[in-house]
Amino acid sequence: MAGVGQRFAPFMYLMNDAIEISCGPFTARLLPLGATLSRFQYNDRGLVLGFKDPSDHLTIPIYAGAIVGPVANRITNGCVQISSQTHQMQRNENGETTLHSGDDGLHAQRWNVVNQQSNQVLFEFILADQACGLPGNRTITVEYLLDRSGLQVNISASSDAKTPMNIAHHPYWTLETDLALAKLTVAAQHFLPVDAFGLPTGAIKTVADTPFDFRNAEPIGKASQLDHNYCLANGRRSIPHHAASLTAVDGLTLDITTTEPGLQVYAGSGLPDLAKNRTFGSKCQANAAIALEPQGWPDAPNNDNFPSIFIDVGDVYRQETRYNIRYAD
Repeated sequence: MAGVGQRFAPFMYLMNDAIEISCGPFTARLLPLGATLSRFQYNDRGLVLGFKDPSDHLTIPIYAGAIVGPVANRITNGCVQISSQTHQMQRNENGETTLHSGDDGLHAQRWNVVNQQSNQVLFEFILADQACGLPGNRTITVEYLLDRSGLQVNISASSDAKTPMNIAHHPYWTLETDLALAKLTVAAQHFLPVDAFGLPTGAIKTVADTPFDFRNAEPIGKASQLDHNYCLANGRRSIPHHAASLTAVDGLTLDITTTEPGLQVYAGSGLPDLAKNRTFGSKCQANAAIALEPQGWPDAPNNDNFPSIFIDVGDVYRQETRYNIRYAD
């Protein structure tokens, strides 16, 4: 993985200990809890929503800045079939679906810090066989690396048994005070319609002539209820491709590139209303921030026409996602 230095014995951090890294105009605050990016700044400007009290990242379940998985997004009835055997995950959303692998997913775990430098941190966590209701002893690493252009997130995973693996980083972006005025571009021709539970219906629809069309930059305000997967590709790619851009009124722009085949776009309609002094970035309230989450297509194990998210013994799952920050020309 790019930028990983010598591997050390795990650093001993408490769950709530914050780790600060920096490079050029960028600073980031990371937590072992959930391998969470709780603060990301460009000079003095906050770019993501995060909590000043680290424990809020666990008690306010919006996954702000956390690593989610081992299977991000929603799974129908929490059921996954592997080699004719049904594996039951916790149904933690409305008693019907599994969201982000349940209450004990990666976002709720204390990760080990195995390498730390001035501009990077490498986290590792080992999920035991049957943790989150899924098979395999799974070793997962996440590296955050700052440079003078932005932030890179490298994720890898392996397992000693066939298992689904779909990990996502879940920051909420706050480039604009009034997010409805920010302009979004998504490099996708198709999206996945969802049912009343937020699950894909199985259809793959064109974005043309729908409110989901962000192929050209459009204000987010037209899609305040957005919580859908955009189909970037038909499978994970070996090198990152452009996925999305988000531009504030003053021209500050986030560009996302990723190896992932999907991008979940959630406009934050369900964010809770919290006092400003509890958060970094902006005040937490409905539609105050937007989550742009590179990942595999949701509920892929239950939709044969979606790109597979299974890995087998000997496979290595690798994701590379980059967040570049610039001012638009």
